[in-house]
Amino acid sequence: MRAGAIDIGSNSIRLLVIEAVDGAEPSAIVRAGEACRLGRGLDRTGVIDPDTAGRASEIVADFARRARQLGATHLVVGATAAIREAANGAEVAGQIRERCGFPVRVLSGDEEARLVYQSVVLGLGSMARRNPSVVFDLGGGSTEIVSGMGDRPGRWVSLRMGAVTLTERFLRSNPPTDNEMAELDGFVDQELMHHCALMPERTPILAGVGGTVTVLASLDRGLEAYDPTLLEGWTIDTARLAALIRRVVTASEDERSHWTVMGAGRSDIIVAGVLVVGRIAARFPSRGLVCSTQGLRFGLARLALGELRDSMKGPTGPADLGH
Repeated sequence: MRAGAIDIGSNSIRLLVIEAVDGAEPSAIVRAGEACRLGRGLDRTGVIDPDTAGRASEIVADFARRARQLGATHLVVGATAAIREAANGAEVAGQIRERCGFPVRVLSGDEEARLVYQSVVLGLGSMARRNPSVVFDLGGGSTEIVSGMGDRPGRWVSLRMGAVTLTERFLRSNPPTDNEMAELDGFVDQELMHHCALMPERTPILAGVGGTVTVLASLDRGLEAYDPTLLEGWTIDTARLAALIRRVVTASEDERSHWTVMGAGRSDIIVAGVLVVGRIAARFPSRGLVCSTQGLRFGLARLALGELRDSMKGPTGPADLGH
């Protein structure tokens, strides 16, 4: 059985198609992503720009066609912070639905956090399933942080801060000045202190999801291109993490844009991203940062696969992929 997921984030839109055979752990058939920046200007205006919404609709429609062509028989489309927070979010979700033919599920912070946590722990395997973990998903418009034991999430928080919104709010220079970065660090520390007060002081496993984390892991491994098979479970030692963050923040945007592991639409926001990673790592001391490549889209794809299995048990047979 094949099922798919489209994750509509504040910076990027991502596609995943997975296949399950004879009850085995699902395997990825294709992963794809494209920068869209739905969250651009949202912190200032409160609405998603119409042109950006149109671009998002085109990307989602194209990804839905690709999922069909690859044999996915059920598809879940999920939207996160940008559509969740925008005053015109429902309108944009409706526009995307009309263009792609699938309902857009606007996820609550709770739903997003729990789906991410379980996906990360399942992806990391026995190491994470036997230990307490703290998992964070750093997006363009929000950051989800979840603590739990094994694959059971416990406390969670969805913070209204991400690489796009923090860049627009704090970082004006290229590269940013020490004062700009200090202001951002101070804001993030306050958010973490206020919202994560009841979470563990330390954690055996600190795992991160998102483009910022995979860029850091790729730089740490010396990769020339993104390769999830080489990044999943890779641990960046605490000392190396600090050095990588310094490398990113001291480079200009032009220099960063020429790094081969820097995805499109990320070189201007990654400084904010790595600063947030640094503050989260300071709040949750561990032996290092574990990179996960199995974020929200894996949770949505597993959800789609479960719904497909349930539909096949019913009297009407498999769910139809489409309207």
